[in-house]
Amino acid sequence: MAKRHLKPTGDLGKVVFMEYDLRNTASLEESVRHSDVVYNLIGRDYPTKNFSLEDVHVEGAERIAEAVAKYDIDRFIHVSSYNADKKSSSEFFRTKARGEEVVRNIFPETTIVRPSPVFGFEDRLLHRLAGVTNMITSNHMQERFWPLHAIDFGTALSLMSEDDATSSETFELYGPTNYSMAEIAELVDKEIYKHRRHINIPKGILKPTAKYLNQLLWWKTTSADEVERQFINQQIDPKAKTFKDLGMEPAELKNFTFHYLQGYRSSAFYDLPPATEREKREEKKFLHVIDDQ
Repeated sequence: MAKRHLKPTGDLGKVVFMEYDLRNTASLEESVRHSDVVYNLIGRDYPTKNFSLEDVHVEGAERIAEAVAKYDIDRFIHVSSYNADKKSSSEFFRTKARGEEVVRNIFPETTIVRPSPVFGFEDRLLHRLAGVTNMITSNHMQERFWPLHAIDFGTALSLMSEDDATSSETFELYGPTNYSMAEIAELVDKEIYKHRRHINIPKGILKPTAKYLNQLLWWKTTSADEVERQFINQQIDPKAKTFKDLGMEPAELKNFTFHYLQGYRSSAFYDLPPATEREKREEKKFLHVIDDQ
């Protein structure tokens, strides 16, 4: 049921779902054996009782890469994460880095993609900040990154599948502007005409609490590793290729806040113009005089 809404996104018969189990090699092989291009978009940002981060990002990626190699698929594009680093203090980033290493060893032509945090419809960035639930943080929202537009991300993945020159390459996909989470929260509040509360709890308290909540509750709350990632700024690999190598210019986040967040406005402010447009109108009210003397 969770995937049913994706069925009409293609022409009749173009979107076909196949059941698979990440621990069942036969089901993975059946899923990829007739493919020209395989994208591995499987990931988890917190551990569950059934799957650890190691299970998903390393062992799962290994099985998929082995299936791709077995049937000699033309292209394999493995989506990893920004900040993938085997020495990171975050288990998420460490396992992502090990997953990259594993798939590249099994299938050397693998294209590795490291996207920044993504914004768009149904994202977990803008909508999380605009939602009515209080956001609990531990670093006063000071972590910094380059938010990536989902449309740019999808376009880049499509271009990679059509360009054999991207084989065996590593791409860092990120937006044009570096923001802190607090700066994005300010943009969101300005766009929706509301002030959302964000509660800061010290890391020494929140991290162990998040660990036990994640183990005890079956629904998504937060995890100890997600708290740890709040203290890690995004680092860009200077050796990796970027949007420029694909002939693309990434979109700016503040140009899309109205598009994605208008629904969070109350009826009194719903039809007002975007925040960026209001700022331009305010500037026109003032006469700027430059005195060179």
